[in-house]
Amino acid sequence: MLRGPRCLRPALIAAVACALTGTLCFPSGSAELDFSKMEVFSDQIPAGDIEFEMIPIPKGEIEIEDPKNPGSRITVEVGPFWISKIEVTWEMFDPWMDFNDRAFRLDLPPDPDGITGPTPPYVPPDQGWGHEGYPAITMSYYSAGEFCRWISRELKKEYRLPTEAEWEYVCRAGTETCNPYGNELGGHAWYADNADGRTHYVGAKEPNAWGVCDMLGNAAEWCMGLDGNPVICGGYYATEAKEFANGAKVRQTKEMKKEWLKTDPQIPQSFYWLAPPTFHGFRLLCEGEWESE
Repeated sequence: MLRGPRCLRPALIAAVACALTGTLCFPSGSAELDFSKMEVFSDQIPAGDIEFEMIPIPKGEIEIEDPKNPGSRITVEVGPFWISKIEVTWEMFDPWMDFNDRAFRLDLPPDPDGITGPTPPYVPPDQGWGHEGYPAITMSYYSAGEFCRWISRELKKEYRLPTEAEWEYVCRAGTETCNPYGNELGGHAWYADNADGRTHYVGAKEPNAWGVCDMLGNAAEWCMGLDGNPVICGGYYATEAKEFANGAKVRQTKEMKKEWLKTDPQIPQSFYWLAPPTFHGFRLLCEGEWESE
């Protein structure tokens, strides 16, 4: 059961960060949740019977690299919130794609809530590695954000992508590093030494100390950077162990996005899929329920 005060539906949460005495905070437009009343809960994907589990995360602070001032660090207040135990899987993502309805249309007009659906990809987005139970991959940051808007509307809860600070806070799970596992990393992550160059079934490795799976490796995860720009966190199936200590982050630049779309033959090129990268997915963060309208 979802517990915690009901919150107002925010406009665009990810837009603005506020600076308070040197500490960044990301206001959600909702009353702060009472962590003592928060419990693990399961939600169900619309138009399907697929359930996913959300893990409560306590409030705290984290010191991370400041993307606006390379070489400096900044303290960020985060939480409390819920985060999905696993990365978003294909069976969670598929109902939103709805290829049967969109197979012959490149761009769709927004629905009445301004939420768009993805254009069809020109190659199988799962790369033939596995579909059911595997992380959804190759979607753009925009596509991941639109999925969050869709599922928020359907389930009447505020789902979104984590910020990079929230993501790293969960990844550390009370430790001082994103990779506290040492020689036991292989028990917690699919990475260069054990993944054979592909994604694997989600949740097959041990969770971290807070009960969250696949924070490192498997698929990298779209998050919102402290500067408001997309960042991919957590590394992926080909990441080397030494890269995990600081979260193996990759910040998407305009040049990088242009390079990723270079091989997309569609005209216009898709807002929803990136080619040729095959390593990026995402997970969900929940801030609570919408207020009844």
